Amino acid sequence: MKKTLLHILMHNGRLLERAIEEELAAIGLHHGQGRILIHIQRASGITQADLARRMDVKPSTITNMLKPLEQQKLIKRKIDSKTNRALQVSLTPAGTAACSEIQAAWDRIETRLQENLPQNGLTEIFQTLETILTTLGGTLPSTGDTE
Repeated sequence: MKKTLLHILMHNGRLLERAIEEELAAIGLHHGQGRILIHIQRASGITQADLARRMDVKPSTITNMLKPLEQQKLIKRKIDSKTNRALQVSLTPAGTAACSEIQAAWDRIETRLQENLPQNGLTEIFQTLETILTTLGGTLPSTGDTE
C-alpha cells in the first residue's frame, strides 16, 4: 500500500481519539462530552443552537449530547430570558470541576505528543497541521487552547 498523508492522518486521528477516550474514562466522560463541556466553559450561557454551530454538529446531536450531561448535573439548561425560547447552557460547579480534569487530561496527552518531537521544529509542525485543517474546511481555534 502506498504511504499517503490521508492514511497517516486518519490513523493519527483514531489513535488520538483513543488516547483521549482512555484519559476521560477515568472521570466517566467520553471525547465528545469533554469537547462540549469545554465549549460551554468558554462561552457560558451559550444557546444550544450556537453550541451546535461552533461544534459543527446538528442541533439534534447537541440535544442528545446534553441530556446525559444534565443528568450527571454537569450542566444546566434554561430558557433564554431575551428570546423566551432558546435554551441557554451553562456549567454547574461539578461541570466546572470536570472541565479542570478534562483540561488536565488534554495537557497530559499534549505532553506525550510533544515529548518525542523535535522542539526546534514544532512551529513548522503546527503551521503544517493548521494548513491541513483549513484546507479541509476547518477553522483555527480562537485561542491558544486546543480541543
